[in-house]
Amino acid sequence: MSNKPDYKQIKKLISNAKAIDTGLKSALDAEKSEIAALRQKADNFYNERIVSTLSGIDVDILSQGKQGIRVSNLRDAGINNIYQLSQMSTPKIETINGIGAQSASKIYTLTQQIVDNTKKKLSVRINVDSPSKGDDELIRAIYTLINHNALREEFKELFDLNHRDVAKEIQNANCATGSMKWFFASKKGREVALSAVESLTTRMQGKYGTDNGLSLYNEVNTADITECRAHFRENSASYYSTLEQYCKHLDTSNTNKTGLSEELLKEIEAQQLDLKYMKATLRSYQTFGVKYAVHQKRTLLGDEMGLGKTIQAIASMAALKAQGKHHFMVVCPASVLINWAREIEKHSTLCVTKVHGGDEESLRHWRENGDVAVTTYESISRFELPEKFTFDMLVVDEAHYVKNPQAQRTVAMTKLLSKTENVLYMSGTPLVNKVEEMCFLVSCLQPEIANKLEQVKNVSTAEQFRQELSPVYLRRVREDVLKELPDLIEKEQWCTLNSKEQAIYRDAVLSGNLMAIRQVSWQVENLEDSTKAMRLKEICENAKEQGRKVIVFSFFRNTLEKVHKLLGDRCMETISGDISPARRQEIVDEFNNAQPGAVLVSQVQAGGTGLNIQAASVVIFCEPQLTPAIENQAISRAYRMGQTSDVLVHRLLADETIDERMLEILSNKQLQFDSFADESVIGDKQIKNEELSENSWITKMVKEEQERLKNA
Repeated sequence: MSNKPDYKQIKKLISNAKAIDTGLKSALDAEKSEIAALRQKADNFYNERIVSTLSGIDVDILSQGKQGIRVSNLRDAGINNIYQLSQMSTPKIETINGIGAQSASKIYTLTQQIVDNTKKKLSVRINVDSPSKGDDELIRAIYTLINHNALREEFKELFDLNHRDVAKEIQNANCATGSMKWFFASKKGREVALSAVESLTTRMQGKYGTDNGLSLYNEVNTADITECRAHFRENSASYYSTLEQYCKHLDTSNTNKTGLSEELLKEIEAQQLDLKYMKATLRSYQTFGVKYAVHQKRTLLGDEMGLGKTIQAIASMAALKAQGKHHFMVVCPASVLINWAREIEKHSTLCVTKVHGGDEESLRHWRENGDVAVTTYESISRFELPEKFTFDMLVVDEAHYVKNPQAQRTVAMTKLLSKTENVLYMSGTPLVNKVEEMCFLVSCLQPEIANKLEQVKNVSTAEQFRQELSPVYLRRVREDVLKELPDLIEKEQWCTLNSKEQAIYRDAVLSGNLMAIRQVSWQVENLEDSTKAMRLKEICENAKEQGRKVIVFSFFRNTLEKVHKLLGDRCMETISGDISPARRQEIVDEFNNAQPGAVLVSQVQAGGTGLNIQAASVVIFCEPQLTPAIENQAISRAYRMGQTSDVLVHRLLADETIDERMLEILSNKQLQFDSFADESVIGDKQIKNEELSENSWITKMVKEEQERLKNA
């Protein structure tokens, strides 16, 4: 640099450095005010919901208690809903003509009970389809906090590394900002100033000056509300996690239904978690699930599908890693191996090693490097771990795959269980058939609890059985913990067969071919003659007009081929059993990025498990499935945490066909499952009447349909 510095250029350099330093500091300091703003907007949103809900409750509800309250007197005074009453004290109510002190007290008490119950059950769902002012303000507040927080960690590192040096360099360079200052500066002062300018110039040419993220930070503040809404649709789970994190009074989870003793509940809630290896923020019920798994060590997580069992498992491994543990293994069906690997990489900083079959090289890599090995049920029978080798946690997805003690995969799993202290079995449907299966799964985890279950399973009440299970089995259902979920609307779309369809159906029934019978209406040559096909087309057209995406499920490939032919270019590539798991995920990604009106066509067995398809809000079943679990799993691909739109489920059914009988049987099976899985109990006596195999009831059903048609 010349002896005479460029004062103007140095002034600009110092000004820019100061601006960055101030900007970083302001961004870090703004977190508190942004949290306060979020809480204020959340309170406004919550109060708006309360007012709206209470305003929609007619005062007639007070007369249902048969306490002699004359609602007509309230109406005469212009009071028509519970919100109006909730704003009145007992003395104020008593001033209404025709209402005495005793009635006023009753009205006030009942009103407060209704208000309290409403608050407990109130959904905190953010409505992005037709948002109110409160919805938009809350969305913007969370959008700001989430996106700013994503930058703040880097800001803090930049600020801490540079702030003191920048301040010192600015101070030392000051005499080089003007001719008079430079003139009166000492030789030493000039040398120091020139050195500071050089250092500051180098700093500003680096990350501090060119890639500090402040422009991105400022863009967040100026984002259009449509951009905020779009971000919410893509990241709704993070929005609700943030809301729970900073607004505890809006926590929608419910830990009162775990069945745990008060003492154990307190122990689990006190469990400390360090989730520094997690990228995602957990919902409060998910945090409880992780604490439960870590504290209890060997457990079965039976949360209903769509509640995020995978992320709880990942967080459990991350929490153990923070404790100094280092080797973890996930065993899952082959169809979801890729999904597991992607989810671990997406939500945590844990490294993933995929172990296929007898891949000794991958297995050795995991043993040497640690973190998470993801493998399959088929693979664990084909690889061997050294006798003395142990690892820190085993996660078993769809654990009901190992419910048969004699099966090869169960024998292989038993070997793995002996090599680790921490085990997390996972299954949304662990109790489909018999208590013995549940007892066996529990015996693999905590044998002493399994022994107790064997002793009480035939004589205990549901509550007793559940309490015995609670130290090893945790199950939550959507309505208890995801109150913000939009509505699930299920519709039976009944079709009346035309003469062509009736003739084909009759032939199929008389032949006794169940597969042909189940494809009622789809076997006509011309799809325009298929009443189910025409109804499906109408539903898809309506979905497109409403800006929705559609998933179409069928058991039968040829049915899906006809659906694809019917709908044409709006369909993605069909997901079937011979499509690799990796390609299935690519198809889902393409579907997620497609325009509204897009249709994902899938075999129910292939696409009904392991895939997250919240982009769809319309689900169509081309025929009834054989078990409620199959349908529930398929619906849960779309109706799960992260879904922001009401989900419409359409079942295409043919009147006066086997569809009617199957629907009835499915309904009965669902009732049995609900009492079994959600209450965690069913005795042997209760299931003695349902010991017929699937083939037996199917055969009986077909024979009944044959008799009906013969007599028609």
